[in-house]
Amino acid sequence: MSSATVGIQFCGGCNPRIDRGRIALELQQALEGMGHRVVFNSPDADVVIFLSGCMSGCAFKFNPRNPPYVTVAAATVDGEEVGEARIVPEVLRKVRQYNERLETEIRKEDHDCRRGSHAG
Repeated sequence: MSSATVGIQFCGGCNPRIDRGRIALELQQALEGMGHRVVFNSPDADVVIFLSGCMSGCAFKFNPRNPPYVTVAAATVDGEEVGEARIVPEVLRKVRQYNERLETEIRKEDHDCRRGSHAG
């Protein structure tokens, strides 16, 4: 399976409670190390990380489509308080889970197609 393109979408930064730049850089380095392509503020991604500095979650509010996503709002990941030091590991865990689900679905579809082609 080819690696997913992961988008990091920023909020406007008007009231940051976390260091969004550092977190984005750590995520970019880790995701690229996992073989993913990382794009910033682009809707053209397979998975999007919405990176908001405060609890308003503005990065998500202007989502033009509905890809799988992870939301970071201040020190929360998908609404769960994790603390700033745990944001990067939690986001990476969720991206891995998405990839595992996608790979499982692809294997199941391949299996179903092969099984269907033998009927006859």
